[in-house]
Amino acid sequence: MTLRIRSTARHLAAMMPPFMNGERPSITDLLGAEANGEEGCSRLTDRMQAFFAADGPMSDGEGFEYRPQQQEMAVAVAEALATSRPLMVEAGTGVGKSLAYLIPALLHAAKHNKKAIVSTHTINLQEQLILKDIPLAMDMLGLDLKAVLYKGRGNYLCPLRLQAAMSQTRELFSSSEDQELQAIWEWSQTTKDGSLSDLTFTPNPKVWAQVRSEPHVCTKRRCKDTPCYYQALRKRVDEAHVVVMNHTLFFTLLGAIDEMEDPNMEGFLFPNDFVVFDEAHTLENVAAKQLGLNLSYSNAAFDLHRLYNPKTRKGIFQSLRDPTGAQAVADLSEEMEFFFNEIENSCRFQGEHRVHRVRDAGLTEDTLASSIIGVEKLIGQRSDDLDDENKKLELEDLGRRLQDLRLNIRGFLDQEWNNHVYWVERVGQSANVTLNAAPLNIAERFRDIFFSSNKPVILTSATLGTGEKDLS
Repeated sequence: MTLRIRSTARHLAAMMPPFMNGERPSITDLLGAEANGEEGCSRLTDRMQAFFAADGPMSDGEGFEYRPQQQEMAVAVAEALATSRPLMVEAGTGVGKSLAYLIPALLHAAKHNKKAIVSTHTINLQEQLILKDIPLAMDMLGLDLKAVLYKGRGNYLCPLRLQAAMSQTRELFSSSEDQELQAIWEWSQTTKDGSLSDLTFTPNPKVWAQVRSEPHVCTKRRCKDTPCYYQALRKRVDEAHVVVMNHTLFFTLLGAIDEMEDPNMEGFLFPNDFVVFDEAHTLENVAAKQLGLNLSYSNAAFDLHRLYNPKTRKGIFQSLRDPTGAQAVADLSEEMEFFFNEIENSCRFQGEHRVHRVRDAGLTEDTLASSIIGVEKLIGQRSDDLDDENKKLELEDLGRRLQDLRLNIRGFLDQEWNNHVYWVERVGQSANVTLNAAPLNIAERFRDIFFSSNKPVILTSATLGTGEKDLS
């Protein structure tokens, strides 16, 4: 179902609330028992017509202005939620989109014990929803629901990894990095949520990478006896009725679910959820990026140098007093620099044009595979000999990253992914080279995820269509 609403939309006289005797409905009327199916649809849509009417409960709000366009959108959202159908709503500036989807979404979540996921593109809108719009909507409905802002786990400190890093400062960090680590330690003694947004300075990426939450290192089992900020967040998310996140995190989590191939998954990210995508005009680009490949030299070197950095002589292999592993990583670092230089030399970057389209496989020879495999083997052997669980998990995590690097380089050079476009990009003044691949068309993927199942999903933005009146 699609809907295009403008600030000049017609007055919806036919949508005025059909309540007997012209009496104004109370909140109790709006929150009354609700059935499933078509009857449930009728009741929920009637309630939204009444709630957003010129003399409805919404009119009690300070500065309220009756907008028939907002009413029209709320009714459409209610119908989509009640009948478990997808809905696309293009609603121009001034319609009041947030409340138009939040009011029916909160009501639907409360009545059916469902989890409402609201995904946006910008942090500003996420904060507006959490700090202003959702509390306002709950206050108007008289509901007390739990709402959580869900950020990626890389935003959260891991106390166990911090303790491990503090015990290896000489082997892992330079003197300036050690000072940052000490500042993070002091902050950790007072922070309540352990989030980067709570930190008073921007840490060096290398330092933060060593203490942030990681999926294979920070698990429920390992963190059960520590004040784990990310696991505490996950508990709040599991208990919440409303979860606000960004599009990137949504597709990251969706990808993790796809890898598990859970055939009994009835929701999108949680067993009993529905989704509202605000700022949905950005969804296609974000999804294509998350479902594709973005592999840069700087990120690859960053992970490699966590194992061992030949310039600073710091890293995990140094901490383990393993000269063989350190030398293997040093050799691989040189080979990686040479490989990415070869990639750059094989491309035609003209003037300010920093993108080179790769149309055929075999842009250059894969000179890294055997050396990466060699380091992977050393990691496996060293890991088997370790009794220190923290160091073992750190080493194994970097081993997985190296394996992903090797497979992704092969996939890019051999163009293993069908119906993808491949290109090389030169980024920034340092000429950092990035290998990219993205699906040519994500329509089929979107159709499978959002439009071919009985799961309610709302996509809304001020601009969605490209000219067609029906958003086709």
